[in-house]
Amino acid sequence: RSFIDLCIIFHSSTQLYSIHPHSKAMSNTFLLWCLALAGSSSAFAVHQQTTTFAPSRFSNRSPLSAVAAATSINGGGAAAPAAPVPELKAPPALYQGAVAAGAAKAAAPFGKIFKLGIVAGCHIAFGAYLAITVGGACPGLAQTNPGLQKMVMGAFGLPFGLIMTLVSGAELFTGNTALVTAAHLEGKTTFKDLIKNWSASYLGNFVGSVVMAYLVYQSGTLGAAPGAVNIATAKCTLSWGAAFTRGILCNWLVCMAVYMASGCSSM
Repeated sequence: RSFIDLCIIFHSSTQLYSIHPHSKAMSNTFLLWCLALAGSSSAFAVHQQTTTFAPSRFSNRSPLSAVAAATSINGGGAAAPAAPVPELKAPPALYQGAVAAGAAKAAAPFGKIFKLGIVAGCHIAFGAYLAITVGGACPGLAQTNPGLQKMVMGAFGLPFGLIMTLVSGAELFTGNTALVTAAHLEGKTTFKDLIKNWSASYLGNFVGSVVMAYLVYQSGTLGAAPGAVNIATAKCTLSWGAAFTRGILCNWLVCMAVYMASGCSSM
């Protein structure tokens, strides 16, 4: 780079001397100044150097083993990095977490379970309220595309009520039948506590749903409530066996949602 700068400067000074033949002294001064500038730019130029490191004895080891070896050399001064927490636990750990959650629910007093059951009943009723308001108010869609109408009703119904129940820590009977039963089968709680949790959460859910139904009726937001009337009429005309089987299928999905939520680190 210095040689190129010197050639450019010399060419420039030659051109200057040819244009101004009587300015030789000025050209010589300019040439000396340029030479000094080129030398300084060469002195301050950045030179990239390639550094070759000797092979480390940790190069063939995994990162965690290298950190552990370095920790032992430094006398234990550095701590190994903590492993990241998975968003969803592995199936065995997920089950153990569900059992622990069920044991905690069973150990709660009756009054606490009952009050949290009221909250859960209100939240699930809110989900049904939203489903009827949105999905139940699409008679034209129900006639032309009944599958899409059911999808709209399902998407804007139970998911919101169930999310509010899980986030608030309320007691839902359907979820407790899975978690508390698992805890009892694993010997983490007694049969008495199992019945206490079931009865308190069921009664609380019933009271919460009735309270929400009364509030919705008093608000007049459903109007004549054709959607609610049609749903209630269809449910009451089912046979006992069909209603029982549908209850199993519905409870299965709800229990799976609560079960998976108990294994999520961010829920």
